[in-house]
Amino acid sequence: MKKVIGFLITCIMASSIVIPTYSQAAVKQNSKLVQLSPATVQKAQVYEVKLRNTPIKYPQVKGLSSKKAEHKINTTLQKGAKVANQHRLKLLADEKEAKAKWTSSQGPWRPYEYVFTYKVPFNDAGKLSVVYYEYVYTGGAHGMTTGTVFNFDLKTGDLIRLSSLIKGKEKAIQDYTYQQLQNKYSGYVLIKSPNEISLNDKNRLWVFDQEGIKLIFSEYEVAAYAAGMPEIVVPYNIFQQ
Repeated sequence: MKKVIGFLITCIMASSIVIPTYSQAAVKQNSKLVQLSPATVQKAQVYEVKLRNTPIKYPQVKGLSSKKAEHKINTTLQKGAKVANQHRLKLLADEKEAKAKWTSSQGPWRPYEYVFTYKVPFNDAGKLSVVYYEYVYTGGAHGMTTGTVFNFDLKTGDLIRLSSLIKGKEKAIQDYTYQQLQNKYSGYVLIKSPNEISLNDKNRLWVFDQEGIKLIFSEYEVAAYAAGMPEIVVPYNIFQQ
């Protein structure tokens, strides 16, 4: 009887040793599988370059799995920088012409100003959003800032159209955005109806956000100048139901 009990105790002890050892091995194996099976590139490596013979600095990308997509994105961003520089050169020409016609009776001359900046508000989940800002001052109380957005699919390098994301959910987005504008910029909102919020692909500034999409409005588009360029994040559940 003692031999039988001893045998059972030995089996139980052996089992208690084997089970945790197996579990740890499984965890290590699963961890290794995750590391060896990465998904499509989730982020781009963004670096800055300077447009030759200009003060304009703009972003470029590298590290994508598709060199074709990488080239397409970089070409698009470079073209955008070149367009911005054309605006800068035109402003310089306009300033020269205006200054030649300026007289002392008009008061002191105020130099024109052009400033180019950019932001990368989103770089994740296979998507990249870049915004180019151009500030222009040509006299008066204040200058004006305009924006240009680029929303890329990192897999293909293609620009993503807003209409392809919202798919007929314009009304829901307009209603939500209008309410958020009232809440966030109370006293500064200029529009009287959600229908005044434009969502067409041609001129709607927007970028990706972790929660959904972020709509960016130009100065005076929906609110007074004091509100700057209003931004409203529209959660995915508003337009992906």
